[in-house]
Amino acid sequence: MSISLKKLHRLTGLVIASFLLLHVCNHLCALGGPALHIRVMNALRHVYRFWPVEVLLLCCVAFQVVSGISLVIKKGFIRQPFYVVVQVLSGLYLSFFMIFHVQAVLRGRFQWKVNTDFYFAAGVANYYPQKLFFIPYYTLSLVAVFTHIAAVHYIKRLEQSMQSPSAQKQRQYEREAMGICIAGGIVTILIMISLSGVLYKII
Repeated sequence: MSISLKKLHRLTGLVIASFLLLHVCNHLCALGGPALHIRVMNALRHVYRFWPVEVLLLCCVAFQVVSGISLVIKKGFIRQPFYVVVQVLSGLYLSFFMIFHVQAVLRGRFQWKVNTDFYFAAGVANYYPQKLFFIPYYTLSLVAVFTHIAAVHYIKRLEQSMQSPSAQKQRQYEREAMGICIAGGIVTILIMISLSGVLYKII
């Protein structure tokens, strides 16, 4: 049962990762200005707001949260290797983030009747005191995404080894995971610069 749950957790994670790739690229477009971000977002919405796709994404998010917490409770992580602890902690934060972020976006669309575009996020990133919560909250979510991906990649590489990997191979896997984290750090900085308006203040 735990094996099938783990496989389903990974499968739904891949679905969400596909959406996140588009979402992160969309956010990076904000470096070219809000208008570019919104144009790209409107084009992408034809894909992820197509109702079967949107329902699939929401179901995957719900399953990720429930299955992730279930796997942590079942397996534990206190005495696990460092990379497992990193995977679990980043996953738990992502569960917290997805619960609050998805409900905020859905409430914005259906309850508050606002367009949840660039200005929906940038608004709380630029106004006091909302930004005191939003900036660390959103920054940590981006860091957690790439950290989680790096940890999963490292674990998957270890699993693919038919036997215990040599020290050289293990260092290679560590470099790959670190590369993902560094790339994630750069992307995080660029996105937060665009959302917080720092770029436009400098210009």
